[in-house]
Amino acid sequence: MSYQLSLNLRLKDGSSFSNFLATANLEALERLRSAVVSAAQGEAREPALFLWGVSGSGKTHLLQAACRLAQEFGITPIYVPLAETSSLSLSLLEDVGDMPLVCLDDVDRIAGKPEWERALFSLSEHLRHARGTLVAAASGGPNHIGLRMPELSTRLAWGPVYQLQPLEDVEKLDAVRLRARNRGFEMPEEVVRYILNRYPRDTHSLFDLLDRIDRASLAHQRRVTIPFIRSLEAG
Repeated sequence: MSYQLSLNLRLKDGSSFSNFLATANLEALERLRSAVVSAAQGEAREPALFLWGVSGSGKTHLLQAACRLAQEFGITPIYVPLAETSSLSLSLLEDVGDMPLVCLDDVDRIAGKPEWERALFSLSEHLRHARGTLVAAASGGPNHIGLRMPELSTRLAWGPVYQLQPLEDVEKLDAVRLRARNRGFEMPEEVVRYILNRYPRDTHSLFDLLDRIDRASLAHQRRVTIPFIRSLEAG
């Protein structure tokens, strides 16, 4: 499926369960991981699972981590960023109903679009009868994102619904160090504190910065230190 290939190429390298600092979101992470395992075993104990929270709380990361774990189990998932409906065909939701795991991001972005809401409702029904698993994410809960189809809100809330909590600043320090360690290098605590004091603290910006630092340290064969960060700023 061409859609599947093009969309799954968008999975970020860092999107894995091992790279996610769960803290207050541990129950949601474990429930999602369990849902993927069940889908891989053909059991689909969770027909639907819904994650919601503010930007930077980890919704996209967990959806993509679920797809990555499914691939490791040998099943083919699909990740669909509904924020990009302008470049997606409505028929996409009709084509993925037989897949074992469908992860839909930014569901709130289709609220108020009747044709997309109907397509999503049909997909949820198809997946339920095919014993597939639907994982959806949005900025609010199923009943609070402006969906015009009450029955769609009901379908999305059939399974567990979790509000993801954003990381506190001290937890962001641990999250950056965890991701750096999983990439094969150490990020000293004083370096992370330096970054948190000088750069935007939202997780998207922090992890993008970490990617740039990683590439630069490999290119220059330098350890990640405060002087090294300062040299990047000067350059």
